[in-house]
Amino acid sequence: MEGNEMSVAFENRVFNRRSGLGGGRMGCTLITGFLGSGKTTLLKHLLDHRGDLRLAVLVNEFADSDVDSLLLDSARLNRAFNLSTVSLTHGCACCEVSGPFRESLQRIVDSKHNFDCLLIETSGLARPDKFVAELKEVGIHLDLVVAVVDAESLDKIIKIDIVRKQLEHVDIVLLNKCDLATLSQISNAEDILEELTAGAKVVRSQFCKVPVDLIIDCSKLQALNIEKNNESMPGVLSHESLPKMAFQRYIYDNSSLQFSSSGHTSNQPSVGGDRSSTDDLQPGFPHGESFSSATFEAEVPLSLVVFQSKILKSMRCASNLIRAKGIIWFAEDRESRFVFQWSGLKRVEAISGQPWESSPKSCIVLIGTDKSELQTIISQLSASANPHNEVSSEYGNLREHAKRLASMVASDDRFKEPSLSKTPLVIFGLKGSPLRGVKESQLNGALMHVVNGKGNIFLTATTFGEDYNLQILLDEKSTVNEAWSEIRSATSIVVSKLCKNFCPCRSDLTAHVH
Repeated sequence: MEGNEMSVAFENRVFNRRSGLGGGRMGCTLITGFLGSGKTTLLKHLLDHRGDLRLAVLVNEFADSDVDSLLLDSARLNRAFNLSTVSLTHGCACCEVSGPFRESLQRIVDSKHNFDCLLIETSGLARPDKFVAELKEVGIHLDLVVAVVDAESLDKIIKIDIVRKQLEHVDIVLLNKCDLATLSQISNAEDILEELTAGAKVVRSQFCKVPVDLIIDCSKLQALNIEKNNESMPGVLSHESLPKMAFQRYIYDNSSLQFSSSGHTSNQPSVGGDRSSTDDLQPGFPHGESFSSATFEAEVPLSLVVFQSKILKSMRCASNLIRAKGIIWFAEDRESRFVFQWSGLKRVEAISGQPWESSPKSCIVLIGTDKSELQTIISQLSASANPHNEVSSEYGNLREHAKRLASMVASDDRFKEPSLSKTPLVIFGLKGSPLRGVKESQLNGALMHVVNGKGNIFLTATTFGEDYNLQILLDEKSTVNEAWSEIRSATSIVVSKLCKNFCPCRSDLTAHVH
């Protein structure tokens, strides 16, 4: 063999890990599941623990705004690997997936980056079988179809035809949010899934924390080193949400939710209209059922006081709100970029981790079946977005509330020393327990979900490396003693649950001291 030929063969061996299959077709994992089940959480988990896998990600979004690109932080990740970010909004391949969808696939196939695998996250209202033909025609091999299912709410949504369609041809089902469901609910969900999926593998999970090689077929990849810990590099991300496509369903009128957007300036909030359409009828939804989405965007900070006292209250009372997610910029914590997730009463969170890579702004997408409910929430969001929002003496007793609560937290040795560096916010958190094998992030994440699930007070979280802190802002109407009582009660529940398998007779020396 000539020298040049040997060099080319060696390069192919090193850079094309599918060379064992003769160059092979790019593999693909299709991730499906109803709204709020945890699909984007699964994507983030895979990217954080990908090791040296080169992953391309194609996200299909129902709403007008490309909010998933913000949640996945695709622009920052792509810059790190010298990749361009294509943002094609108004995407929902619920029925037709030709045209722009195929173009997006073709760009990934033709990419010089030689991706190992393509991950496709479908819209929560999409039928996964619509994607198969297009993948085959562009030369992508569909390895796995993975459905993410909410263990707690499956019995409530299983009558929706699109949910059943999403489960017809899956290979693996992630029964997610098992931490929010009872054993009875989990067992019933597994029975339902066994019947609907003809025996597909069902894996229980919390926050979609599963092994990477369960979701991605790594058997055909050579020189693979999957990351086994949390200290992994960001994943290679080619984020391309799909352009607008007809979302077809049974509805009786052709009215659509419209929000006034006249008189916008660059520092005023804007809202997007509903994504409903009456072009055609789609078999897949119950007769008369319609889904709408509304998008709120603002380049001015939102009031956390108004958000937790009015907006979250409206969300809890909105019986037809299915999903809310986005990025929020709070006036009381301007340096933090909060990722907001609402997928039912028990999963409400706002977590800050990544810094602002561009000008701060808020972008929130709402999806539901009642247009008036969406309009109410959007109106309240607009009212809370005030370019003059700032923490000042007008907040009255908030600083005094913060000092009192901080002193109460300091008196409980289960908590770290609280901080008032962001007054009137109180920064606090439970201590991790290496002896018991319980991390700080586990304890504080669980505490946030328990407290927020009750809906009386609202905790946000900030993360940096292994540090995981909670934040609370008590407004004028809050009672410090009641808030602290609820936090203490929730703490006892969380500690008892996470440390239930701890055996003090073996591990805790103090247990033998009398």
